[in-house]
Amino acid sequence: LDSNKEDLLEVINLTRNQVLQEAIQGKLVEQNPEDEPASLLLERIKEERDKLVKEGKIKKQKPLPEITEEEKPFEISESWEWVRLGEVAIINPRNSFEDEKQASFVPMALIEEGFKNNHTSETKLWKDIKKGFTHFAENDVAVAKITPCFENKKSVIMQNLVNGIGAGTTELHIIRSINRLVIPEYILSICKTDRFIKDGVSTYTGTAGQQRISKDFIMNYLIPLPPLAEQKRIVEKVDEIMNMLDELE
Repeated sequence: LDSNKEDLLEVINLTRNQVLQEAIQGKLVEQNPEDEPASLLLERIKEERDKLVKEGKIKKQKPLPEITEEEKPFEISESWEWVRLGEVAIINPRNSFEDEKQASFVPMALIEEGFKNNHTSETKLWKDIKKGFTHFAENDVAVAKITPCFENKKSVIMQNLVNGIGAGTTELHIIRSINRLVIPEYILSICKTDRFIKDGVSTYTGTAGQQRISKDFIMNYLIPLPPLAEQKRIVEKVDEIMNMLDELE
């Protein structure tokens, strides 16, 4: 053990990625034929989005490209659906909040890299951070968009925010699940996979040292959507295995 620590740590990280990849392919937990299929879940998400548009809380977005068979990277269960991330989440939303109230501020340095879901924050008045920064709220998924933070898996679920709201580095894309019908932890699992990182790097734009993934990459990214009940089972199993690997590490 002592002489092979580096090799073991590499194996642990390879295992973490394999766990996440199997999770999003439906291979990590058993499927229950009694679960509401993802096709019905997708209809509910669309209804909730339409409701938010009618209430003026979000803008109506342009239809995303239809999914072709060639795009699908692997087979999924009949009860799952292939969707674009922008169909089931709001990308880079803006907050409306009172100027004199406190909120959380999260610079890039306070987001942990790797497979863990950890961040800390500073407390500031909303009026001091509402302009010139990225907005987010409790349970939003944040993904670093600039190299090397993106490759280093600087992605996190924003939690324990002051007044449930925050702002931070401009080098983030925010993914907000609609009424938590796609569990944020499941979205984060996708964003932590090597496949997601590799796909993102292949779309980089910008000059050397300042290369970024675009909002369009996030909007159009193809994800497998399981039934909501199965999402919960997947997240619980991933947490269980990741905790075991953390202890081993």
